[in-house]
Amino acid sequence: MIFRFMLVFLTFSMLACRGGPPVAPEPGMEIVGHGRDGEFQAAVGVDWSKYTKVILHAAPVEFRENWQRDKEREYKTKFREEDMERFKASVSGQFAKVMHKKLSGQDGYELTSESGPGVMRFLPRIVDLDIQAPGWVQGSIVESMSRTKGSVTIELVIRDSVSDELLGVGWQHQSDPQEGYMEMTNTVNNTVAFRLMMQNATDWLLKQLDEAGS
Repeated sequence: MIFRFMLVFLTFSMLACRGGPPVAPEPGMEIVGHGRDGEFQAAVGVDWSKYTKVILHAAPVEFRENWQRDKEREYKTKFREEDMERFKASVSGQFAKVMHKKLSGQDGYELTSESGPGVMRFLPRIVDLDIQAPGWVQGSIVESMSRTKGSVTIELVIRDSVSDELLGVGWQHQSDPQEGYMEMTNTVNNTVAFRLMMQNATDWLLKQLDEAGS
């Protein structure tokens, strides 16, 4: 319960500073990186060299506010609960593949499933997800005309796997570039666009972690 409260509190604090100047870091934390689309805070005095392994947790997914209502109006269809859960599972699965590939190719890190000394727990979360063409809905392919395929924010909490000590917390926002003209979006090009956004967000967050270690 304490962990859940701390996670929600830190997430709320970091979301509040999106798009503006860095705010005062949380107690015991320091700002490693800050920009218009992201921020990363790391615990002070951590010996990062001892952390060489990562337990990667699945990322829960939250759509942007009123996304379901807006898309139901646009497509003139009702999304079933299983549709929404399938969308979330698909996005979470795509992110897991991206993160797994990034960590597997990252020097100094090894993925593991067991807690122990030198092991970090990565607890990602996907929020404000805005997909323009979500995919299969009630047996038909959803397509739409849009200037962008959408946007997503990746949040990451890092903890020691043994002590549960908070080591780092960050977020990174990614948007598909708006080309200035309308284009057709569908399941395929949405998947490609969001995979690239996830890759860019993961690259940024891991870069901040490396900066903390240096």
